[in-house]
Amino acid sequence: MSHIPDDFHAAWREALYYYEIGRHEQARAAFLELLPYAPDDGMLLYYLAACAFQLDETDEAERFVREALRNGCDGEMALSLLGAICMRKEAYVEAEECLLHALSLNPQNAGIMAQYAFLMLKTGYEEKARRLMREALRLDPENETVLHYHFFFQRAFDEKAGQEQTIRQYMHVAESDVDKLTKLGLAALDREDYREARECFRQAFLLEPTNRDLLRVLEEVDRVSHPIFFPNRLMQKMGGPIVWWLGFLALMTLLRRMEWYGTAAVTAIAYVLLCVYTWISPVVYKLFRKMMR
Repeated sequence: MSHIPDDFHAAWREALYYYEIGRHEQARAAFLELLPYAPDDGMLLYYLAACAFQLDETDEAERFVREALRNGCDGEMALSLLGAICMRKEAYVEAEECLLHALSLNPQNAGIMAQYAFLMLKTGYEEKARRLMREALRLDPENETVLHYHFFFQRAFDEKAGQEQTIRQYMHVAESDVDKLTKLGLAALDREDYREARECFRQAFLLEPTNRDLLRVLEEVDRVSHPIFFPNRLMQKMGGPIVWWLGFLALMTLLRRMEWYGTAAVTAIAYVLLCVYTWISPVVYKLFRKMMR
C-alpha cells in the first residue's frame, strides 16, 4: 500500500458525493485515483464495482465486487450488488444464491428483500414476489431501494395510480437526480406523454452523458414519438393489429351485405395500405434519419 496522502479523506468524500448524486463517471474517476493508496480497501472496491455497474460495464463490476468481498467489504451490500449483476447477466440461480446469502446475514434488510422480490417476479414466481414485496414495504416503507423496486413492480402490473404515489415518496428519499429523472421519464412514457418523457431523459442524460442506457432510451423515445409512427401509435391505442383486423372483417361483411361494393373496395385498399405502411415505417424512419444527417 502506498503512503496515504493527507487529502485522502477529502478526496473520498468528494468521490462519494459524486456517486450519491448519480455522477457515476466522475465518481469512478475519483475512486480510481484513490485505488493506488488503498488497493485492498473493501469499500473502495465496492464503490468501483457499483460505478461500473451503473455505467453498464458488467464484467468490470463483477470483478471489483468479488474483489471487495475477498477484502472484507460489508457482506450485505456486496452480495446485493453481485446479485444485481447476476440478474443483469440472466444468471438467476446465482443471483438467488447471493440474495439469500445476504438475507441470511440480515433477514430484516428490506432493500434486499425487495430486490429478491423483483428477482422472483422476473423468474415467474408472481405470488412469492408479491408476498416478499409486501413484507419489504412493511419493514421499511420509506427505504430508497424498496421504493425503487416497488416502482418497477407497479409498472409490471400496470398500476399507474400507485406509480405516482411511489414516485412522490421516492423523490423525498433518493439522492440521485439521475434516478429521479429516469423514473419520472418512465412514468411519463407509461402515460404516453412522450414530450415530458423526452425532457426527463434529456435532463438525466445531461447529468450523466456517458450513460449508454439513457442514450438508448432517448433514441427510442425520439423514434416512437416521431410523426412517421403516428399510424402505428393510433393502431396500438385502438386495440392493436388483431382488433383492427377483426374490425375490418366485420366492416367488410356489413358493406357487402349492404351491397356498397365501391365503398368496400376503397376500404380494403385503405386498410392494406395502412398495414403495409405500419410494416415499413421503421425503414422509412431510418431513411429519414439518414437524410437529416
